[in-house]
Amino acid sequence: MQGKSKLFGSIIALLVIIVAVLYMAGSFSNKQAAGNKPVLATTYEGKVATVELTAIKRSEDVPGTVIAKQNTQISSRVMAQVERLNVRAGDSVVQGDVLITLQQDDFKAQLAQSDAQIKAIQASLTQADKQLKRVTDLYSQGLVSVSDNDEAKAKFDNLTASLAVAKQQQTQAQVALEFTRIKAPISGVVVERLVEPGDTAVPGSPLLALYNPQQLQLEFNVRERQAISLTLGQSLTVSLPSLNITAVAVVSEIVPIADSAARSMLIRLELPTQSNLMPGLYAQLHLPLDTEQGILIEPSWVHEYGQLAMVYVINEQKIERRFVRLGEVINAKQHIIAGLNAGDTLAVDFKPK
Repeated sequence: MQGKSKLFGSIIALLVIIVAVLYMAGSFSNKQAAGNKPVLATTYEGKVATVELTAIKRSEDVPGTVIAKQNTQISSRVMAQVERLNVRAGDSVVQGDVLITLQQDDFKAQLAQSDAQIKAIQASLTQADKQLKRVTDLYSQGLVSVSDNDEAKAKFDNLTASLAVAKQQQTQAQVALEFTRIKAPISGVVVERLVEPGDTAVPGSPLLALYNPQQLQLEFNVRERQAISLTLGQSLTVSLPSLNITAVAVVSEIVPIADSAARSMLIRLELPTQSNLMPGLYAQLHLPLDTEQGILIEPSWVHEYGQLAMVYVINEQKIERRFVRLGEVINAKQHIIAGLNAGDTLAVDFKPK
């Protein structure tokens, strides 16, 4: 008997739960199911609009940056202490301008030493030349031995070779001295000054960075599906928000290697006019996408309902509230992704009471 009581109690509890679930689901109310919501209204005499499909031209915004097509880092070819810098970041320079002067004392001393060595060798060579002529003359008369003649000739040849080596060393000393005056390899703008007077310039270590402001490019990583359809010389619209500039740029480079991680390709474009541009500025590439059919309506026809958006549709002489999913605003029109079909009639002036 006690077991039957427990079973009966379990059945009652289960029935209570089922009734509660049905009640929460609205089974015992006249509430309208989700979807189109009829709105009680008398006759509507306001403005109506018929929904039509429209060709939508869209574009994809690709972020990028301004880069310098021609830039360089300047370094020294000799090790020496920096004596003077003639430029700072932001200065404009012309190709051949002296940008940095290194201490020259050691290099001038080497050049003076090579000059003295050349003079000494030339003096010895002059004496050896005279001696060789005398010995050669005596040898022709049979007054000196063959070994004496060979020795005089060998001395002259050795001094001649020594003079050539000394002159080569002098040339090297002159070149090294010239390297202490570091000049601009290109005309451009100084980006960064990496040393100060008193620092030691080491061969290969950068001292200054330059870029050519007349040769700037826009660089973008474009989705490979879009990138493969681009061609060299193609004109595309770009914008630079910081400068409030929108212009047409030309595709100048398509790097023929895809990034396997990002599934993109590197594209570079050039602007015909480059005033106020500088490397590092943010840029946007507006890539046109395939034209598609969609529904565009006036944004004022869309009403907010909490966090949802809706419009009023006339259906069989009745006005119903239709919830819609919004897309982006295109040419001051609201793109409706879902909720409306071509041929639907909107009560655009309807104001529910």
